[in-house]
Amino acid sequence: MNNKKLLAMGCGFAASAAGTLLAIPARAAEPAAAMAPGSAALLSPDGSAIALSPSPEPNTSANASVAQSFGSNEAPLYEQATGWYVGLGLGAAWPTDTGIRSRNLDDRGFENINGDLSFGGGFSGDLAVGYDFGAFRTELSYVYTSSSVNDVSFSIDGNDYDLNSSGSINKNDIFASGYWDISTGSRWTPYIGGGVGYTNLSTPRIRVSNNGESASTGGANVGLFGWQAKLGVSYGVSNASDVYLEGTYSGASGFDGENIRYDSYNDFGAKLGFRYRFGQPAPETVVVTPAPEPAPQPAPEPFVQPIPESAPIRGLW
Repeated sequence: MNNKKLLAMGCGFAASAAGTLLAIPARAAEPAAAMAPGSAALLSPDGSAIALSPSPEPNTSANASVAQSFGSNEAPLYEQATGWYVGLGLGAAWPTDTGIRSRNLDDRGFENINGDLSFGGGFSGDLAVGYDFGAFRTELSYVYTSSSVNDVSFSIDGNDYDLNSSGSINKNDIFASGYWDISTGSRWTPYIGGGVGYTNLSTPRIRVSNNGESASTGGANVGLFGWQAKLGVSYGVSNASDVYLEGTYSGASGFDGENIRYDSYNDFGAKLGFRYRFGQPAPETVVVTPAPEPAPQPAPEPFVQPIPESAPIRGLW
């Protein structure tokens, strides 16, 4: 086979191969709307897409969500309102024995008479007006206490006597007091306090007799120096009101009656009460405003890899 014939056969084979390559259909391109962001497209010479492949832009990463602080989810601590308030307490009192000694009875044959007055439990109530500064309160109160006289025991010239008796002893107090409220961060608030003031004490008339002679102790109604101490706990029903339970101890100085010298009077008590506060509105609830959400970031533009230029087809001839 000569050179001309070989050359003709080569040219025909090249033409056939080129036609076969051009006849291969290109891969169907997805519509432009279906292209995923961040994908790269290969375009044919006529501008249509012939392939799609994910190709994220170098040195980029997914947009992370931004954490926001909305403040503490804990409920705010309970806080009692301050300012002016009124209070009412009701309960009972149990006086201790009160010592008595005779006076001005020597000419009647009653010398060196010493004894004790024994009392039963009685009623006690108080009405108060105060001002709450927060941890400290001041208060002006009126207290009324009434107890029965159950027994009179005494000795005359070494002889002991024990007489049943009737009557009552009444006590009216005006106290100026101060209290310390111990905050617990809850509705329960223990407190301690005390005060001093004026006490009016009214004692019953007691009659005694010896060897046909009798004498009356006489009643007394005197003004005395008084005091009180309290220990209790309150429960906040609302910011403006609370109920309380307290134990009390109060007393009055001794005094001279018509024929009897009385030692100091003392009693223990317990009260259940209610306070209403109207001097200042309840504190407002603190509202935590959440931080504003960040503006949405625009999606990154797809990075398109450049299409390499096709090498020119060189003829075989």
